[in-house]
Formats: sequence, structure tokens, C-alpha cells
Amino acid sequence: MSDIKVAEVKTDTIKNQAGTIYNFVKQAVSNKITESSASGDTRPSGNGAYTDTGLSQTITPSSTSSKILILTCGLFYMRRIEEVRFRFMRDSTAIMTMPGYSETSDGFFTMPAPSGHLDSPNTTSAVTYKLQFYAQSNYTSLRFNYGGSAGLGEASMTLLEIAG
Repeated sequence: MSDIKVAEVKTDTIKNQAGTIYNFVKQAVSNKITESSASGDTRPSGNGAYTDTGLSQTITPSSTSSKILILTCGLFYMRRIEEVRFRFMRDSTAIMTMPGYSETSDGFFTMPAPSGHLDSPNTTSAVTYKLQFYAQSNYTSLRFNYGGSAGLGEASMTLLEIAG
């Protein structure tokens, strides 16, 4: 086998051996939520209860072999929380649960929303993804997309269908 060395490669399409164009990213969908008031953030519904953050997006895969890459952007604000958890949901199924942060000292702390999970939904039907969060205790001190006194909170979720 020989090596091919080039300084730069530019192409509009990539084709397989049969000549069919291969699309790596088949589709992208995104949404953004904006908090324009200082009191309109999202908080857990109670201690030990998962709550929707408001980040939710629906995509319809074009093939059962497609993968869905979940990307989120947003901030959690917390004060004296013993344990925080996050999870990505596909419809009503938890597909990834992540431990978060534990802090018992005084003061407010920020933490970015988890991002970057690759899912295999194995369907061509519409699926809805969402991000949820959970506080073990002191849930009233945990907020998502807090706009602060200026009311400038923004968060987003983007889904990319990746060819399988």
C-alpha cells in the first residue's frame, strides 16, 4: 500500500465506491431559550425530583442506523447544594445520567450544562431529546438559565443526525 501526501484537500462531496454521495451530517436542528427577566429561571420541582430545564428538541432520523449527537449550552447556578445530577432523555427514557457538583460552602457557583452525547435511537420516527436536572437537597438554591439582574440568560440545544 502506498501513502498519499497532500498539502490541502477541498471537496464539495464525498462518494462511496458505488458513486453514491455520502453525507456525514444529514441534518441539524436547534433551539434557544432566552430568559428576559431576573425571576424567570427554571428550578427543580423539589428535592430528589428530576425537572425539565426547558431545553428540548425533536428530530426525525432519516435512517435506523443514524446516530444523534446532542449538544447543549447553558449555565446552572447553585448555592450550597449537596448533590446535583443531570440526565439526557430520549422521549421518556433516560439515555445518560451524569453526576454533577457537590458544594456546601456559602456563595453562588456556576456550572456549564453537560454537552456531547452520541445516541443511537434506531428509528425513523420523530424523537424528542431533553435535558433534566436534580438536586438532592436545598433545591431552591439551584437554577438553570438564570438571567441575573440584567435578565440575560440564554441556553440552547442542537441535535445533529450523523450518518451511521
